[in-house]
Amino acid sequence: MCVVTNSTTPVLGPGVFYGEGRRELRTASFEFAEMNAAHRDVPRHTHLHAHFVLVVRGVYLTAALPDEGPCGPATLVFNPAGTTHRDRFRGSQGRFFAISVAPEIATHIERHIHEPVVASGHVAQTIHRAYSEFQERTDFSALIMEGLGLELAGRVGQWLGRRDRQAPRWLKTARDLIRDSGDAPLRVKDIAEEAGVHPIHLARAFRQYFRCSPGEYARQCRMERVRQLLTSEKASLAEIALQARA
Repeated sequence: MCVVTNSTTPVLGPGVFYGEGRRELRTASFEFAEMNAAHRDVPRHTHLHAHFVLVVRGVYLTAALPDEGPCGPATLVFNPAGTTHRDRFRGSQGRFFAISVAPEIATHIERHIHEPVVASGHVAQTIHRAYSEFQERTDFSALIMEGLGLELAGRVGQWLGRRDRQAPRWLKTARDLIRDSGDAPLRVKDIAEEAGVHPIHLARAFRQYFRCSPGEYARQCRMERVRQLLTSEKASLAEIALQARA
């Protein structure tokens, strides 16, 4: 594991990630690796090389993205070279598939993308094909995966499309309403009415920008409150149990 440490922030070399149980495959332009999430706190660190991360299992949180994610299974994240963040998985069952990109290929991608982003459409489909091939491992896998990696880099210009990468203000208002509601019962219809949009539009946009439904986000907020209570010396077991059942 090649980790260069300066006075404050570890710097991870190409193909290096915090994790365990590594399986890997290298091609001319890419290094593919599947790993289980580290069972410890991951320090804030910098990646020297650009890379993709596909969430295979668990919920992934990274400070490089708005709201630290959350990113569920099948989410694909691209981090340009030099990304500095602190990331982790909720719980102990996280698993991810990473593709480290050679600098000459990363240069093409970074013409279009200058900050960490979440993929969609054909880009995500391509990496899922690469992951399936990684699992099968035939004599042709290296050749196939090199081609899929290059296809991934070529499609990245279509990644952003015409969609505004920033969530609209009304959607952020809806998200804040859910987060700040505590355990008060909420309906999608009520949230949509407060935001001034149709419930169908709210549900579609929430998934598009925040990668979960309003209900899933409410559950995540509740579990985060429970986690905070568990680490608080002032919270009683009764309070924690009440929050967990709410």
